[in-house]
Amino acid sequence: MGNDAALCGAKKANGEPCRSKAVYRNGRCKFHGGLSTGPKTAEGKAKSALNGLCPKQRHVTAR
Repeated sequence: MGNDAALCGAKKANGEPCRSKAVYRNGRCKFHGGLSTGPKTAEGKAKSALNGLCPKQRHVTAR
């Protein structure tokens, strides 16, 4: 039985290829470039700028 899972293949610091099987569309794992690099469009950047600006409700307990 062959293993058809794609491997990352990026070179690790010791020169060996990364053998991670959790590969994203770009062919790399989360350690070698598989994660998001942030918003690209003006709309996405505007939404990102609003994160954390809304005040969070705080639960005030009566003493």
